[in-house]
This record gives sequence, structure tokens and C-alpha cells, in this order.
Amino acid sequence: MNSTRPTDQRVELAERTGPEIFRFENPGDCLRGRLITVETTDMGGKPTLRYIVHDEEEDRLYSFLGTVDLNIKLRKSDISKIVEVQYVGQDPESGRGKNPIKRFKVFGEKEK
Repeated sequence: MNSTRPTDQRVELAERTGPEIFRFENPGDCLRGRLITVETTDMGGKPTLRYIVHDEEEDRLYSFLGTVDLNIKLRKSDISKIVEVQYVGQDPESGRGKNPIKRFKVFGEKEK
């Protein structure tokens, strides 16, 4: 502890929470908000992009992991802009016996 702080002073603390994990599970699942950051995280020894979005209507932070489709459509230039990600469903052409590719529609602010 810091011994230079006066002991008679009361400091109010508020809990800090991390972003909630948003899972795109059903076609039509949608997340809209301001893209805060794109970072690399380790998933089972494999680097994976993680996106953090601030839903300004609910004042909540959400994170979700990138997929092949999302990593192509979401850009670092979208940081600090409003984006909307809609889950369309699994690609039937992605083959059987392996993880099917999830498809998304991604909308971003128009360039001015």
C-alpha cells in the first residue's frame, strides 16, 4: 500500500469490468456500436483478432473473435467509427468434416 496517502481520506471505488463476450450463434444476431479497438489474442496457441465494440445505446462493451469473413470486412480504419455486424449463417459450401465458415454482413460509416 502507498503509505503517503492520508488515512483519514475516504476514496470511493467502483468496480471495473471487462467487455462481455458477444456470440454470433443464430442467423440474424446483430451487434451495433463504436469499434473501440482491434487486438491480437492467443487462442490455443494461434493468434486471433479480437474486436471490442461499445454499444452506446446500452452503454456496454462487447468483444468478439474474428473469423475469416470478419477479418476481411472489419478494418483498422473503422476504429472509433460506428459499425454493425450481422450474422448471416454458415456457408454451406465450406465443406463437411471441418468447421463451417460463418458469414457476416458488415456495415460501417460512409467515408466523407
